[in-house]
Order: sequence, then structure tokens, then C-alpha cells
Amino acid sequence: MKILFLSKYCIEGPSSRYRFYNYKSYFEEEGIICIFKPLLSKNYVANLYKNKKIKVKMQSVFSILKRLFFLLFNSKGFDIIIIEKELFPNFPFFIEAYLLKNYNYALDFDDYIATNYKQNPFMSLFLFNKIDQLAREAKFVTVGNHWYFDEIKSNNLIYLPTVINLDYYAAVKQNYNNEKITIVWIGSPSTAKYLNLIIPVLKCLNKKYPIKFKVIGAKIPLDENLEIELVNWNIETEAEELISSDIGVMPLESTLWEKGKCGIKLIQYMACGLPVIANSSPANDEIIENDINGYIVKDNIDWYSRLEELILNETLREKFGKSARKRIESEYSYQVWGSRYVKIIKNV
Repeated sequence: MKILFLSKYCIEGPSSRYRFYNYKSYFEEEGIICIFKPLLSKNYVANLYKNKKIKVKMQSVFSILKRLFFLLFNSKGFDIIIIEKELFPNFPFFIEAYLLKNYNYALDFDDYIATNYKQNPFMSLFLFNKIDQLAREAKFVTVGNHWYFDEIKSNNLIYLPTVINLDYYAAVKQNYNNEKITIVWIGSPSTAKYLNLIIPVLKCLNKKYPIKFKVIGAKIPLDENLEIELVNWNIETEAEELISSDIGVMPLESTLWEKGKCGIKLIQYMACGLPVIANSSPANDEIIENDINGYIVKDNIDWYSRLEELILNETLREKFGKSARKRIESEYSYQVWGSRYVKIIKNV
């Protein structure tokens, strides 16, 4: 069997890495050949994070032309094509349908890209039903949380959570006894906006308790009323940075876009043995077992009380953290889902 993965990004892009590239070894063990053809070039993610808008636009145009040429002239001989989200952002369904008419294809979603198509008045004229139409023509559609089953109008959806490799998180937090509690967030510049939801809460807590806020992967303004540590993301030090923290947080707004997210931050924290707190969302509600390995919160009052509870209670942090690790081992690792994904492909 030979599979063509049309990812959105190269391996540097988190969504493509977690949902496509990291499965390669599991497919190869079963004799399945995997070819990866990302839409966007290797430096696209770096330029996006550095806000180099002109370079990003030029790369996008070139990438679309390159993929179009590949599909028209060089994409034969694959048993199935698995597409991350869509072939081309903002292109109407009939173009993608024409290009895919002679192929078996599947789709994968860890973000609900139809949000802009449905909420932008101009785009909705041409793209409102694009994702539903693509999904109905696909052999199957893998989705990162169960909310999609009600949102995407197709009967071929398969649950495939975003997961982590336990080998990268072999070390687990052991010392829960720290005088200064480090609250940690990991993410990208594009998701750092959610930190505005909890910064005021952290400032209030800082007046009463010795805390530090560690931000991994994004730059935010420093504040004299809160100790903030900014850490550049590095795959080699990611787990170490998390283990040296005490509480993992995932603030999130409640819009259509956030409903499609997959909660990978929580999974990373929990794999390291951290208790977690997050705003309610479909994926977060699935991952966190409330009052067992973390808390689901609704507003700033909740954020304050739950953070305070964990700050003050070392025993509870350890209890939640150890339960969190067990949850990831049993439900959210490649060690569990690698063979399951291979089985999905073979069955189709």
C-alpha cells in the first residue's frame, strides 16, 4: 500500500507533525509506503511567527501553484490521499472536487477551518458548504474531538485525537514540593492571545502567593505585577521545561473556532505529570476528568479559586498530576493510537 499525505505544513508545523508525520514509523512497520507533500514550505512557519507578511504571502502563492502542478502531473500510483483539512485555503469546492475526482481521498481536521467560511459574509457565498461537500465525497474523515460528528454533515467521520509520543515524555514530575509555584502555558504566537483571559487572575494571585508564570513558545509583555519567564520552544527541552513547572493552564475563548481544537497543550502537561486547568471546550471536556486530574473552569472566578486551591495544596497537585499521567498513557499516546490509525487505513 502507498499513501500520499498532503499535509498543510512541513514537520515544523505542530498540527502536521502531530497528526501526520509522527505516524510514519507505525505505517512503515506494516510495510505501508508514506510520501509527504506539504502545501507550505519549510520556512513558512518561521516567517509566520516572525510576522513577515510579504514573505508569507509570496510563499503561499508559490505553494499553491506547486501543489496544483503536482496533482495534475505527478500524483499517480497512490492507494489513498490523506489531506490535512483541504487542498487549498479559500478555494471553492468544485476546484478541489475536479482535482480529486480520480482519487480515493480522506480528510483530517484538528481545527475547524470552516469557521471563516461560515462567518465571513463574502466567503459564505462561495464556501459555506465546502467542508461538508468535501467530507461527503471522502472515503473517511478523521477528527480530533467528538464535536465534529454533529458539525460536519457527513456520516463517515472517525475519531482520531491528537496524541503524544510517551518516549519523549519518559521522565515524569517527581517533586511537587516547591515554595514558588510555577504556572505554565505552552503554545504559539497565534494562540498567545488567550493569555489575556488569565493574566489579570494571575496578577491577583501574585499579591497573595509566590508564583511565577512560564510562557513557552510565544512572547508576551512583561509585567511588574507578575513574574513572567519567557522560554523559546525547543523539542529537546520541552518536556524538561514542563516537568519543572507545577500547574498547566489552557485558557480558551468560546467561539466556533475553539470548538474544533484538540487540547494538545493539556495532553503535554498531563504527560509530564502536571495537574491542569482549562476553559470548557469539546476537546478539553473530553481530556480532563474534572476533580480527578484537573479542573474545567467557566470564568475568572473559577480560574482564581481553582488555581488558588492547587497553589495551596501540594498533595492535591501530586494526586492530580499522577492521575493525569495515567490518563495520557491509556488514551492519548501514539503507543495506543499508532496501530489503531494503521487499522483504520487498512480497513478502508
